[in-house]
Amino acid sequence: YIYIYIYNLVKMRVAFVVVFALIVDNAWFTQAQTGNWTKILMTDAVNKGAVCLDGSPGGFYIRHGDPDNWIIFHQGGGWCSSPSNCADRANSTLGSSKKWPSTYTDTYEGSHLFVTPPFDKFTVVYAMYCDGGSWSADNETTQNVDGQVIYYRGRRLLNALLDTTLSMGLASAKNLLYAGCSAGGLTAYLHTDYVASYVPKTVKVLGLADAMFSLEHNSIDNIPLFPSRMQWGFTAWNSSEGVHPDCLKNYGFANGYKCMFGENAVRFVQTPMFILNSKYDTWQEKAILGLNCSITDCDPKQQEFFVTYGHAMVQALGQVPSRHSIFVGNCPAHCQTGISNWDNTTIDGTRMKEAFVAWYNMASRGSSGNVRHIAECDSKPCGSDVC
Repeated sequence: YIYIYIYNLVKMRVAFVVVFALIVDNAWFTQAQTGNWTKILMTDAVNKGAVCLDGSPGGFYIRHGDPDNWIIFHQGGGWCSSPSNCADRANSTLGSSKKWPSTYTDTYEGSHLFVTPPFDKFTVVYAMYCDGGSWSADNETTQNVDGQVIYYRGRRLLNALLDTTLSMGLASAKNLLYAGCSAGGLTAYLHTDYVASYVPKTVKVLGLADAMFSLEHNSIDNIPLFPSRMQWGFTAWNSSEGVHPDCLKNYGFANGYKCMFGENAVRFVQTPMFILNSKYDTWQEKAILGLNCSITDCDPKQQEFFVTYGHAMVQALGQVPSRHSIFVGNCPAHCQTGISNWDNTTIDGTRMKEAFVAWYNMASRGSSGNVRHIAECDSKPCGSDVC
């Protein structure tokens, strides 16, 4: 349960910011709820094996808007990392649809994006996460854990999601922003090209990965915390068909788990993407680096290790193909499309949301739309930049 725990800790860290924002000005929250969010359970796909970890149907919430412009946004929530961990997860809302609320209620992931013009008018699909493997799993067999049957069927859930939304009007749309946060951000890295190949060619697809530009990196104690979990998952979930095929060809099946890291996956994605991340990501600090401190609160040894990781991230960003755009700052955060960072964080005088909107407006019209803002200094915001 480590990843659900860390994910919830990160959400708690920003909770006081969200509460403060609501007290000062709750307009964004009200707008995020504006419109009729409808819960859709994909029951017709169950007979095709498209099910959550516990065997319940997958699903999503939809806010109908402009039929020409759509967002599919994937919920985050970490990954399961062992049979028992996946069984535990199957009893939560991240592994089962049985206790999902009747309407969209999330204020952490994507909520600021959904009310930023022009996206406030878009049709929005908020895809609920319940396969534990960033929608990559496709294991025909089931696993019995102490009498509980577990299913790894993320790719089938993705196909069902696309089939269902295409039948609801996506097939006639002009633009689709395929996005997600945290594990949903990895979902975007893994599947944006697949989605672009799945929908009609008349639909212009762009990608947004909010968080999970993650590096294959050991912890401060030289333990491969996250790599070992992705190694296990890639095999157990049978994710070879759920990662980018060119990435898999490059690394080979034995090292296919490497395609579960944003830094590796994005190099093979042909569809233009926007990379949104923090050099000092509050999830990566724990789950990858094994730290229990924010970059500004670490002791000197920990801070040096964290800064070195930030340098490695900047170096990896330098290898990202020019077809993709980037906004990566020093402000500690995770999942920034749903918190105040979206509206306030600046790099080189440009606000995060302004950079994204500028990129989207160019890229959706066929321009290269190359926008790159990367904080080069260490630890704190550079110059006049703000968090």
